[in-house]
Amino acid sequence: MHRTMKRIFAATLMLCLILTGIAAAEETFYQSLPTNGLTATLAVSANVPAENAAQDGINPLTGEPWQGRYYPIGVNIDAHPEALPHWGVSSADIIYEMPIQADGSTRSFALFMGNIPAYAGPVRSGRVPMGSLREMWGGAWVFYGWQTWFRDNNTVVDVVDWATYVNPNARVKGRWVFPFIEGTERNYATLFHRENDGQHVAPHNVQIDMKAVEALFESEPQMHPYKFTETGLDRGVNVSEITINYKTTKPAYVANYKYNEMTGLYDRYRNGEAYYDALNGMATSFANVIVLRTNVTWYNNAQQRPVIQLVGQGTADIFQNGKYIRGTWVRTHNDAQAHEFDSLSSRMVFLDENGEELEMKVGKTFIQIVNNDQEVIVMADQKIEGATAQATPKPTATPRPTRTPKPTRTPRADRNATKNMESGEEGDISFGG
Repeated sequence: MHRTMKRIFAATLMLCLILTGIAAAEETFYQSLPTNGLTATLAVSANVPAENAAQDGINPLTGEPWQGRYYPIGVNIDAHPEALPHWGVSSADIIYEMPIQADGSTRSFALFMGNIPAYAGPVRSGRVPMGSLREMWGGAWVFYGWQTWFRDNNTVVDVVDWATYVNPNARVKGRWVFPFIEGTERNYATLFHRENDGQHVAPHNVQIDMKAVEALFESEPQMHPYKFTETGLDRGVNVSEITINYKTTKPAYVANYKYNEMTGLYDRYRNGEAYYDALNGMATSFANVIVLRTNVTWYNNAQQRPVIQLVGQGTADIFQNGKYIRGTWVRTHNDAQAHEFDSLSSRMVFLDENGEELEMKVGKTFIQIVNNDQEVIVMADQKIEGATAQATPKPTATPRPTRTPKPTRTPRADRNATKNMESGEEGDISFGG
């Protein structure tokens, strides 16, 4: 009996050690990435690499197999919760999200090239930072209304002043012309329509006919290919979840990513629910998630007029392959100093922790643009130097299954597609909201 008890005790002790080891291996740390001292600057200290050569049969934005013409289309996507689900986003090669109000409300800029969907949206009004992204990638910019500033010529927030400074031919006879595809004026009104699908209501229901926009191209813009890797990062901190709380009060703007070990991709969520495409019901996943930290300010203290520095140099939090590293973003037309307008056609390069150009993992990319001090919470398997510990969040409800999308109608001219002053949801007076 004595020997039997000793065996039971030894077995029990071994089981406890095994369970303790498993628990230790599964320990996770919720923490906010360090932000102390971060800032963006026009002075460039990084070694800016030369342009990458385009490869035949390879999408320069995703690294995936592709044949076709380089016709990139950037679309301003309404990020208001009532605009969900979005149309066409599962086809986007790169999506950016950025704050457009000081309260944390955001808007997206989705870049389509490799696979142009039938429709995209909901489309909302333009801001200068989105125009800056258009200049980098070339191609068309689709928006429905634009932000204005009536007091004097203003290239900081007034989209017309900015666009006509960059391109004197942006407007002809007082109306937008290609590559500026705007929906409240007559030139392109027939390419837009308001979709009544039972899920979207005005002003969150404007669709753009993407094939019609594609047909407007007459030449290919300059490509800025990324470098690519099939395998992704093999170093860095293991991070399984990323959360960016742009705004937590209603209406909330919370972006969340969960790493899927089966696919090697980051599944995206908005406000706790799967971020999916209303055209096909597909959930969205991304091979690369980058948090672009920069200076976000508000022109003339107006909290709905964003000024976002997208040239120069700043910090980037890079997530790839379930790994996290901190790197750098840089965009300039030379190796020393970025100039706001001279650098607009320059590519934005992401550098790794060693200052070498980041190889993007083959697939789609989501870039979250935030102010330098924005809290970015991660779930990691170890403590990150300089990070701030966070309380373990309460379990979130299992996301509801995506709904089968209703078929959309053939776009038609919006009967109200004339230029009218309209107050947007952000309380700003602009064309289109």
